[in-house]
Amino acid sequence: MENKMELERIRFSIIIGAYETNAVFFRQGLSSACAIKWKNLEIHVLDACPGAGLDEVTRQTAGDDYRVSYHRIRPRGSLADVFNAGIGMARGDYLIFLGLTDRLNTMILRYLSDHIMLHPDDQIIYTDHDEIRDKSRMNPYFLPDFNKELLLGDNYIGDTFIVKRDAFSRTGFFNKNLRFAFDYDLFLRAMAKGIRFGHVAALLWHRMEYDLPDSPEIRELRRQSLREHITVAMTYFNQAGVAASISQGILGDSWEVRYDGSGFEAHRSDVILIKNRHVRVLTRRAAQKLYGYVCQPDIAIAAGKFIHGTHILNCGYIFDQNGITYPACRGQGIFSSGLYGRNIRPQDVSMVDFSFCMIDASFFKRSGGFDTRLKGNDMFLDLCLKARAGGLRVVYVPGVITGRQEAEESGDEASRKILLDKWSGTIPAGDPFYNRNLPAGIDNYVL
Repeated sequence: MENKMELERIRFSIIIGAYETNAVFFRQGLSSACAIKWKNLEIHVLDACPGAGLDEVTRQTAGDDYRVSYHRIRPRGSLADVFNAGIGMARGDYLIFLGLTDRLNTMILRYLSDHIMLHPDDQIIYTDHDEIRDKSRMNPYFLPDFNKELLLGDNYIGDTFIVKRDAFSRTGFFNKNLRFAFDYDLFLRAMAKGIRFGHVAALLWHRMEYDLPDSPEIRELRRQSLREHITVAMTYFNQAGVAASISQGILGDSWEVRYDGSGFEAHRSDVILIKNRHVRVLTRRAAQKLYGYVCQPDIAIAAGKFIHGTHILNCGYIFDQNGITYPACRGQGIFSSGLYGRNIRPQDVSMVDFSFCMIDASFFKRSGGFDTRLKGNDMFLDLCLKARAGGLRVVYVPGVITGRQEAEESGDEASRKILLDKWSGTIPAGDPFYNRNLPAGIDNYVL
């Protein structure tokens, strides 16, 4: 039997910041934390809601649970300031920040402990989550492993996450001047510092969903949140020296990043543009758009969305543990956003469609180019894996749309064996950008 003391050697601190919240959500969040069976745990309640009666709610909910500490703190400018106070109080090796309307799964610390044992260098950890509405769980969010391009266009991680205490010495604390995007700001600053992100592919927290009135006040709060997130993202690009602009999404609840690819004509020799004869490019200035990605020092390959008639052929590819590739989102409508916006959001992927793509020429030369022993998609996946092994990214760009026939090129048994031998330490682990809880095969990115 597993030694329980060894299992619980990692000390966790759960930080529950009560700021502009109500007693119902607060009680549910605290109750979920107290329900976790883990002795080496402390739960810090930081009450910045004077007059809300949360001290009494804490006593009623926590009872005589020795792990719970209640702190009444003076109301400050934002939840970021409240969380910063919690960082100063916590003694755990890992700090769990609980979103205002979120609840924890009782198994979260067991999963986190197992993950940390295998990945001790991960300093920010996030997990899958779902929603609870009217006491029913729904809409599971099965996320990819760390995805830089996706994070630059969407805080896909969410409001509940885990930070190793040591990380704050490199990132600094939360920005107390931010009201809505302080967690997103921390993620981007951590990414810029090269801090490792880890992902646990299990539904370990739950967001409480409720209907908000469509009032001018609520709409203004959403606009403020969006503007703040855009400002944080733009600050990252400016500090990283990346030529980009950001525009608000059509529905006003998202943002779109556009990279400057105007230097394509002057730098044609720096890239390799592949276009098969049977491909029709449907997007104006497609090469310039791809160059906006490939000109960045950490991107090796970029390609767009492939369609046939009214349905999608692929939004890049996924691979399984046997090295077989499958077209992502195949058969979905060309105007559909896909699962969690998979069809319409730029993001890192394991492989793109090489029928029309752009490759950084210096990477291609350094890597030795295509392995001619391989055939079809085996050869293309091999090149993408070489990019990833060299610390470079492969990016799916949905704003570049091309049309072609449905024929797919596949390898043969000999080709697949060579591929698997070359990548025996990588392929069996599965596609890092495809969640193992989603169905593999042709019917992917569906629930």
